[in-house]
Amino acid sequence: MVAGLLATGVIVLWPTTTATVNRPFATISPTIRDDELTAWEPIFIGVESCRALTINPRPMRVYAVRIDLQAPGIDFLVTPGNGPGPKDTNARTTSGFLHEFKCQVAINGLPYAMPLASTPGEPLTVLGLSLSRGVMYSSPNRYDALLINADRYAWISRPPIAVQDAYNGLGGFHVLLAKGVNQGNDDDCHPRSAVGISQDGRYLLLMAIDGRQVGYSESATTWETAEWLRRLGAYDGLNLDGGGSTTLVIEGPDGTPILLNRPSGGGERPVANHLGVFARPLVNRD
Repeated sequence: MVAGLLATGVIVLWPTTTATVNRPFATISPTIRDDELTAWEPIFIGVESCRALTINPRPMRVYAVRIDLQAPGIDFLVTPGNGPGPKDTNARTTSGFLHEFKCQVAINGLPYAMPLASTPGEPLTVLGLSLSRGVMYSSPNRYDALLINADRYAWISRPPIAVQDAYNGLGGFHVLLAKGVNQGNDDDCHPRSAVGISQDGRYLLLMAIDGRQVGYSESATTWETAEWLRRLGAYDGLNLDGGGSTTLVIEGPDGTPILLNRPSGGGERPVANHLGVFARPLVNRD
């Protein structure tokens, strides 16, 4: 079923009626309404996706992936560092990262120093914590971070950030949700990338909200981003790098990356850092 959906491209279309979700969601503010929210659809073992469309207060398209941290085969990778090479990492699109490291899901990660990379492969300097499978090549800064240990337990930390128990970790900007309380602001609207963790610690959520596309999807404030994370089941949440960097990708049935959202620049931006998820297929593709 999923392969057929992916092959036909239906996964990026929008439903004509509001679907019934398969688990309860927290109450969402009336400023986010008239939304069509699909049911969680299994795409890999322990990994599901859903999408939503909000009409008011502006068009807003939301894409999310939910990872069951207790599912067999789940693993993570933050973009490895350059070692003795220049700067911290080489620029990659999110699709390029997923394809190179053979992940099943990937999202863009933390901010990085300007200027933007014009092509993949350009060395970039990340701004904040970057910890890839026990190797930290960029230290924490004043912003908050997502940490994941070797047993796939995930948590969000505020400075001072202790990394000794973490195996993978990446910084972002500020916490969006703290114990279910919205920490966002009614600030400028931008495309958003974010991560969230459920109250019981079982689920990690990756979310992208498209923006800067008039009439299609016109961005979100950090307050709205936090509300969407909460509605999707998060108790704690973190704002990642957004804007033209916002990209959420999954592996298609033939191994080709499938872009779930529509980046604001008309195509994927090569960025410095990603979070990748490994998961087993639902069926044997051999």
